Amino acid sequence: MPLNQKEKTILSAIITTIQTVASMQNVNDQLLFTTIILTMQKDDEKFVRTERIPRPKSIGFWTEIFPYLGDSDPRYNFKYHFRIKRTTFNRLIEILPEHENYRPSAFKNQIPMHIQLGVVLHRLANPMSYRQLELFLGVSVGSVANFTRRFIQAVLDSLKYIIRWPSDIDLQSVMDGFAPVGLKRLPNVIGAIDGSHIPIKQPPTVHHKRYINRKNFHSVVLMAIVDDTEKFTYVYSGQPGSMHDARVLRQSSFWRDAINTPSKHFPNDSYILGDSAFPLLPWLLTPFKEPISGRLSRAQAEYNKSHSSARMAVERAFGKLKGRWRILNNSMDFTDLETIVDVIDVCCILHNLCINCDDLWEQCEEDETFVCASTDICIENDARLLMQAREKRNRLVHQLFEQ
Repeated sequence: MPLNQKEKTILSAIITTIQTVASMQNVNDQLLFTTIILTMQKDDEKFVRTERIPRPKSIGFWTEIFPYLGDSDPRYNFKYHFRIKRTTFNRLIEILPEHENYRPSAFKNQIPMHIQLGVVLHRLANPMSYRQLELFLGVSVGSVANFTRRFIQAVLDSLKYIIRWPSDIDLQSVMDGFAPVGLKRLPNVIGAIDGSHIPIKQPPTVHHKRYINRKNFHSVVLMAIVDDTEKFTYVYSGQPGSMHDARVLRQSSFWRDAINTPSKHFPNDSYILGDSAFPLLPWLLTPFKEPISGRLSRAQAEYNKSHSSARMAVERAFGKLKGRWRILNNSMDFTDLETIVDVIDVCCILHNLCINCDDLWEQCEEDETFVCASTDICIENDARLLMQAREKRNRLVHQLFEQ
């Protein structure tokens, strides 16, 4: 029976191989060459995969524990695992299914949504490795990454509006919150601003030294403004950890808006409070600095005391943010800056959502990662704005503390 062309080609290759092996003087060379030929795959052969042995995982948490977790029984406390109440979790379940990432046709054989959300919330709330999550929650490393990307996009698309500047209707309520009746508090305050370091493991390769902060670890700066209820009204993150508060502010969209259209953000002579790291402006009042010689007047000291008391709102907000979402305290292992910024934004959004759902966080963590403001730097400031700001601050001191 004559051979076809394919069989002739194979036979020719076999004969050539036998001749090549026979011509080799060294036995080891013969064995090596034969082994290489035998292990090579022909173009017309299918690659045979070895059977994948699944790593051991536990699914018991979702079937035996999760269904019984709630807000009333301390033995089965939902908040213990996910740092939010069951009612807040249910609110997310109501909102996010509208997003394309969670529609039934978005992904084939999609894992139930409550598991996807639970995995990501657990990751944000608890400093656990991928392997620990895999063992404890019964999902693969790849699934954890997919769930995280899906959740981040959905929250940013669906809930970004939760972080918003006070509306005209809200302004008076915010001012009253910062200045309770009967106490000598600064009037017309609509926010407090500060910065905090968010530790990261892998800074961008370009200019990576700029991400080393004064405490000698890699970080990005989160600059935020909060209202009297400690909700975030503006957040901006991603600048290198070595950057000073004043420079971070000037890089933000908030700075451009406030400088160009101050009346839009600060009607009725309103303003925000910041520490001495920030520039003194008509819409951003800072404390009096201790003079090189002498002391502050009694009225100036009283002003500083009231200023500090109101500004504590942003410090408490940072403490609660990091106390609840502990990924922000434990060197995030994401490799690209865009994802790091997105995760920070998502945590701030969830912080506000929890407050809206009356899901308060009382265990305020001691935050040792505030941006250090002890070293003043020279930031060029408009002389006219500086004069207006000083006049405004002096007027407040006279009205409140010199009478």
